[in-house]
Amino acid sequence: MKKILIVDDDRSIRRTLEMRLLRDGYVVETAEDGPSGLEKGRDESVNLVLLDLRLPGMGGFEVLQELKRYRPALSVIVITAYDDMQTAIEAIRLGAIDHLSKPLDFEELDDVLHKTFEKVELQDGGFELCDTPDMPFQSHLIIGRSRAMKHVFKTIGAVADSPATVLIYGESGTGKEMVAKAIHFNGQRKKQPFVAVVSAALAPTVLESELFGHEKGAFTGAYCSKPGKFELAEKGTLFLDEVSEVSTDIQVKLLRFLQERQFERVGGVDTISSDVRVIAASNRDLADLMATGEFRKDLYYRLQVATIKLPPLRDRREDIPLLTRFFLEKIRREFGRTVDVIPKAAMDLLLDHPWPGNVRELENALRRAVLFSPGNVLLPEALQLQQLDQSAELPLMLHSVRELERRHIENILTHTDWDKSRAARILQISRPTLDKRIREFDIKMDRKGRTKPSG
Repeated sequence: MKKILIVDDDRSIRRTLEMRLLRDGYVVETAEDGPSGLEKGRDESVNLVLLDLRLPGMGGFEVLQELKRYRPALSVIVITAYDDMQTAIEAIRLGAIDHLSKPLDFEELDDVLHKTFEKVELQDGGFELCDTPDMPFQSHLIIGRSRAMKHVFKTIGAVADSPATVLIYGESGTGKEMVAKAIHFNGQRKKQPFVAVVSAALAPTVLESELFGHEKGAFTGAYCSKPGKFELAEKGTLFLDEVSEVSTDIQVKLLRFLQERQFERVGGVDTISSDVRVIAASNRDLADLMATGEFRKDLYYRLQVATIKLPPLRDRREDIPLLTRFFLEKIRREFGRTVDVIPKAAMDLLLDHPWPGNVRELENALRRAVLFSPGNVLLPEALQLQQLDQSAELPLMLHSVRELERRHIENILTHTDWDKSRAARILQISRPTLDKRIREFDIKMDRKGRTKPSG
């Protein structure tokens, strides 16, 4: 039998609510002030509290805070005549599952009670996240017990102490940088710098300066000399993410460094030597790019001395419960919100989702769900996962994917008045990749600066 505690200093409201709830089959307890409400609310037999905010002896917000401190999972619904934005925000922030205004709409109250007790039942049938003992929390730990991830761990162990270049393959969001850090911080260079560079985020001229540094006056705006990442990572590790997007000119300089461990700053004449271990990553197959001439063969062979392939999350679903537990602990430390019960319905959603964004998408989905799950139960509806409807009919397209890509690039270039940097940002590709597509598709601009119609 579900037991509800009504805490309100208005006798008529207490009596009206009590009669209504008794009629609906609930066991009802009442309190007329804050201290007695707090005392009765600590009783484990109470399943839910209807709490007024204006109370004698102790304010409603104070009662709410104390109740949540003693019983974090207790469901509390705030009822108040002061129905303003700040009150609603504060009530939810302090742990109330809902905020109802007076005079109460009993249909709304019935709906809230029904949903609340559904959540209580979900909590009682919660999913056991992990059957292994707790381990010390480490924010950069790579989580997984699947066979594929165990193979990754073994490879990390094999290459960690070696100075050899490592190439990491994996879809976006699989954790390539975390693997690079694991290699670095488990090897002999762990006390030295770990420096990361995302190649696709920078234009070729900027990337060259970032990697190799520049001398004063090397280009407009170079008011002083600046060391590059290869100098800043001395004795340590340089992680070069999205290496597939590096321009051919920079590929030549990277190759020289990997062969001779030497380079020159942009605009400089002095040769600089550097002891840096290079770890590169790509979400594209460099062998395919090599075959099309987009990536140098000699650089490819230099990079793939040791190769690690990260599996997508959809191929290691057995790791999802363990990852969920890890991320919920990480979120608890960051947000101060404890959500430690996963209903079977919520876990089924997590296990069935295709996760195109991989582990990063899982973490972001859990962050959102924690924010919108009052109490300690992860609500299935709070996950807001975009399930792909396999049965939905797609519109008939009478063009090849290649043709659609060309037309899309033409439209974006026209929209940006051929501002290639802006177009590349909209297309979410690097400037060098855009230039390659323009050449590949033979996209041209007319005399008025517009994109010439194709075909």
